[in-house]
Amino acid sequence: MIHLNQTGYLPDAAKIAIITYSCDTFLLKDSKTGQIVYEGATKPYNDEKPDEASGDIVYHADFSSFGKEGTYILQAGQSVSSPFSISRNVYSKLKTDLIRSYYFQRCGCALDAAYAGRFVHGCCHTAPAALFDDPSTKLDLSGGWHDAGDYGRYVTAAATALAHLLYAFILFPDRFLEPLNIPESGSTTPDLLNECRYELEWLLKMQRSDGGVFHKVSTWHHAPFVMPEFDTAPLYAYAVATPATADFAAVTALAARIFAPYDNDFSEKLKAASLLSWEFLQTHPEFIAFSNPPGSGTGEYGDSSDRDERFWAAAELFFLTGEARFLDSFLVLYMEDFSKTALGYAAVGGFGCLSFYINPVFAKVPTAEDTTAIPVALHIPGWTDDYIARMPELLNIRENIRGDFLAAAAHRAALIPQNAYLVAMQKSDYCWGSNMTLLNNGILLILGFLLTGNNEYREAALSSLHYLLGRNATGYSYVTGYGTRSCRHPHMRTVFADGIDEPIPGFVSGGPNAYLSDEFGKRHIAEGTPPMKCYLDEYACYSLNEVTIYWNSPAVFVTAFFDAKS
Repeated sequence: MIHLNQTGYLPDAAKIAIITYSCDTFLLKDSKTGQIVYEGATKPYNDEKPDEASGDIVYHADFSSFGKEGTYILQAGQSVSSPFSISRNVYSKLKTDLIRSYYFQRCGCALDAAYAGRFVHGCCHTAPAALFDDPSTKLDLSGGWHDAGDYGRYVTAAATALAHLLYAFILFPDRFLEPLNIPESGSTTPDLLNECRYELEWLLKMQRSDGGVFHKVSTWHHAPFVMPEFDTAPLYAYAVATPATADFAAVTALAARIFAPYDNDFSEKLKAASLLSWEFLQTHPEFIAFSNPPGSGTGEYGDSSDRDERFWAAAELFFLTGEARFLDSFLVLYMEDFSKTALGYAAVGGFGCLSFYINPVFAKVPTAEDTTAIPVALHIPGWTDDYIARMPELLNIRENIRGDFLAAAAHRAALIPQNAYLVAMQKSDYCWGSNMTLLNNGILLILGFLLTGNNEYREAALSSLHYLLGRNATGYSYVTGYGTRSCRHPHMRTVFADGIDEPIPGFVSGGPNAYLSDEFGKRHIAEGTPPMKCYLDEYACYSLNEVTIYWNSPAVFVTAFFDAKS
């Protein structure tokens, strides 16, 4: 079988297909005319020994030197690949559909044919939610995005998805200028931010009057596989938890400064909400964990600590306000033992470090060669001579953060030659949501490139997209609607129940999981199957084939980076 990126390749980047049978040569042909445009010799991987992650003996067909734009097929022996493109805009439509997936996850409204095409549904989940601890109290918690294949809405997951999207907007603003055909299109605000605002408006409803934030709103059990308007079971607002509150404080502070040029009133509302949740955290320094009440069956999103979430909140509030009190908290929390590069829902230290690193206050600090400059710290609210004197310490922390990101990128880049499918994954990474790990690795590799200009990191990040879009041991493209062999049956209630054969395009499947957690997967995947092959494109496989908002979001980040506009 020939495994390659079924969407395609950038003209100036590496282009390698993986062949799982013995062959010496390959041909690249124009898919329309059949004309041979390139010929090459294959190269056996690892002396024709089986690859650990896939169990395959493979050969690499490298056509990196061919960069003419067009649509092609690759032939090796008698086998022919899926058609694919070479184009500088090869990921533009993919990026758009990955972002538009959030419109299809909107809760609390009907999806209109003008925006959703065939994939319409009625208004859903608008009934008041009962406070779990006091069912007589009813709350309007409508809106936001359905989290995954289920209809629950969870604060920590929401904050993570928003973080990936908003940091991508900060770093690559020119990649988000196209309209998305959503109800808010045509305003002066970029549509990515319009879509994020739909989630942020819901998040604001999840904040209690004292600043504490409800961990989630959902029914008692997951709905059957019905369209969302037919999920009419009672909704509950579950308990306040400090990880959710700190995530809320962080992401609303982040959003406040991004929205300021577009809607100052909304920006101020977000800022006030962030500060209120910060005060709740100061009043409650203890860790308030969340776990599902006995008998409840919706997503738990538990955590064992809130220190990294508080760290992220401190970083974002320091960026937003410049106030010394937030810097103080950041510095104290920075010394604690949690990952400083993690970008997931239960480990967010990387977001806090990224925020601190890109804070423009440091770009204006005088250098050793420019000792006459006035320290920028003089204009920071609450900064004193003591803080100015500590600037070398702060710059040292910033340099340590740079080192941590580069170490993470280097570690991931070093995995690629060790893997027959040239992906920055190790055997233990093939777990529930392995494609999130894949794509978060892609973000770290992109950061490595941005920090150094080292093209090795750029190519390593691109390998994540190649894997996601078909260059893997299953031969599946893990994005619905992309590729001739793409995921068609995700664990997603709307896709199952809408009566339409094709799935909504642009959703990222969770991917291979060697630690099988659903009964269908356990029954149908043989013990000892190599981890990269532990996947089934089946509705029942929630531990292999579900979708979530925070698996799509790192895919948006990665594709936006490679969707260059210059």
